[in-house]
This record gives sequence, structure tokens and C-alpha cells, in this order.
Amino acid sequence: RGGGGGGKEATCVANLEGHKTGRTEVMTARACESQTELLAAQGAPSNMKAKLLCLYTGGTMGMKHNSAGMLEPVSGYLTDQIRDILNAHTSEALPDTTVVEYDNLLDSCDMTTDIWKKIAIDIQDNYQSYDGFLVIMGTDTMAYLASALSFMLENLGKTVVITGSQIPFVKTYSDARRNLLSSMTLACSLDIPEVTLFFDDKLHRGNRSRKADSGSFDAFSSPNFPPLATMGLSVQVNKQLLLPQPKARFKVHTMMDFRVVVIKYVPYFDVNALERLATQGSNTCRAIVLELYGTGNGPQNDEKMLRALRTAKENGIVVVITSQCAAGSVLSTTYSINQHLTSIGVVPAGDMTTEATCAKLAYLFGKGLTSDAVALSLTVNLRGEIGAFSQGMAAKL
Repeated sequence: RGGGGGGKEATCVANLEGHKTGRTEVMTARACESQTELLAAQGAPSNMKAKLLCLYTGGTMGMKHNSAGMLEPVSGYLTDQIRDILNAHTSEALPDTTVVEYDNLLDSCDMTTDIWKKIAIDIQDNYQSYDGFLVIMGTDTMAYLASALSFMLENLGKTVVITGSQIPFVKTYSDARRNLLSSMTLACSLDIPEVTLFFDDKLHRGNRSRKADSGSFDAFSSPNFPPLATMGLSVQVNKQLLLPQPKARFKVHTMMDFRVVVIKYVPYFDVNALERLATQGSNTCRAIVLELYGTGNGPQNDEKMLRALRTAKENGIVVVITSQCAAGSVLSTTYSINQHLTSIGVVPAGDMTTEATCAKLAYLFGKGLTSDAVALSLTVNLRGEIGAFSQGMAAKL
């Protein structure tokens, strides 16, 4: 990898075909004074630029049309676009960037939890060599990865930005260039030790985000938490919202237990399916996440459903209640209709998204905690994923 040059010149090396080929291309970019000042404040030499590792896993941003006129990822294409961007923006605050293109570029719907673990390990292996990290992927499961990584990357002291685009880079009218440029800049220029998600003009906390609009450039929302930063004529950072720098050493936790089932309850719900799942026990399913109405309201006269929930708890399955509403919190003590669920021992998720709830359950079970310990720890804030709701005690993690 090329290092920073003298004065304001620097080099950027991009691996065009991932880890195996070793083929590299040198790109040059010019450091701006603001970034130099930031590095100097961190004790770095004045001529050193920030270093960014970009992990490209697939998704819309790097797609082009195939012979049938359909969009598909093209190896090397996005790396070429990053090279052109750096050449065209020589006076901007762009870091030295290493692009690692995964061998199989995937639609995010095809990204398995093994790919999530690979991303976490790639960050771990390069943690000391880079100042920030960027993950480019498809949008459909982006919020799920952002939530999972927030728990997998323990004591994270650097910024991880996840981004993508609604329209490919190859299109004239596209959000790809803006999202890419902004994410590259933010990943190394702000002291935000978190997993974040950038889209359109907002930098969200990763485990607070969710995809909200499939037809808009402003595709992601953070319904219960303000953006960490907003891009306008300048970058507006909500410093009071940021997590503090960790005091312990960074480490990656990849032992996640994803045996979690999400069920959206509707008026014509077949309770027999829930009963069969509850009867199978925790060897098949460690937790059931029930998306109920409003503030976590569910039927109180459906004895068959209540019996299924009791059976689940007796068989060591943690039952968690989230809301079908886009914003708001599960409030287990507001309505009397909720009390029968609380008496059974279901766990209210507070204002956590379903994405964050599932990731947190997988993390806690992956730590080897018992079902009771997971239930107690779930409502305790670990990564900024839940508001002032804590009613349990976190187990020793």
C-alpha cells in the first residue's frame, strides 16, 4: 500500500480484484488543511493523510446493464469510479482509500450472516492500519447489517460507515456519487466511534436505522433517534448524541446465535403456527420477536395465543414484543391490555427497531447467556440502540 506523500500530495491504492489477486492501482488525491489539522490534533505528522478501508460487497451502486438489459454487479467497475472521483476532487478532504472488492458481489438479499462475519473480521484484521472504514452494499438488508455490526464490533474506537445507492453509478441521474463521496469523507473526518449508516444527507446510528422508502433517495430513517450528523453547506454534528470513546480494547465478537424468529401479528393470525414453534423449544428457536400493534398491544382474550406464549417461556424461548409502528416505543405499563403479556414474562423492546432487537438477541445468546439473563439484558442500553427504558440488569458481557 502506498503511503502519504510530501506536502499535500498523497497516494491511494485500490485492490481491483480483492484479496487474492494482489493487483493494485495507485491513485492520487490532495489533502485539505482541515483534515491535516484533524490528524495533527491526533498526534499524526502534518503531512500524513487519513487512511480509509472500503469493503465493497455488492449492491446497486456498482451495477451495470448486462446483455439482457438487466442490472448486475460488474467486477472492478466501482473501483474505477473511485479512482476517477479522487482524480476529479483533488482539493477535497478525501482520505487515502484502499478498495477491497469481494470475490462474489452480492445483492444484499443474498448476504448471509457468514458475510456479515467476514466484514467484521476484515475490519478487525485491518483495524490498526486504517483511520476509518466504509462498507458498500445493497440497501435492502443494510439496516440489519448495521445493527449486527454494532454489536459484533466491541469497544469500537473508529468510524464505520455503511452506504449504498438507490440508482447505480452508471446512470446519469443517480445518488451513488453523492453517497460515496460523503461517506468517504465522513468515515475519516469525524470522531464518531460507532457503526453508522449514511444515505442522502444523513449519518444515522446504525442500530437505530431502517429502510423506510424504496422509491426515494432519502431511503433510510431513524424513527426514534436523531441523525448523528447532517450534510448541508457544512456538516452539522449532534455531538451530544455520540457515544464516548471506549476505554477497553477493540475486539470482534462473531459468535452470534441467529436462531431468532420474527412474527408479525395480524387480526387473522393463525395461532397454531406460534404454538407449534413454542412447543419445539429453544433447540430450534432461542427467541420469538412478536410485532404487535401500537405500543405493544395484543389480544387479551385469545387464550390459545396466551397459552402458546406461556409454553414458549417454559421451553426456554425468550419472547420479545416490538411495535408494528414506524416510530414510538413499546410501553408495557400504559394500557391494561398489556399487563397480561407482562405477567406471562414477555420482554418489551422499548424503542428498539426490529432489526436491532434481532441483532441484540443474537449477540446476547452468542455470549452464552441463559434465556433469563438475555431477557434481563435486552432492555439495557449497550450500543446506543435503546432509549431511557432500562428495566433490567445487563449480565456480565
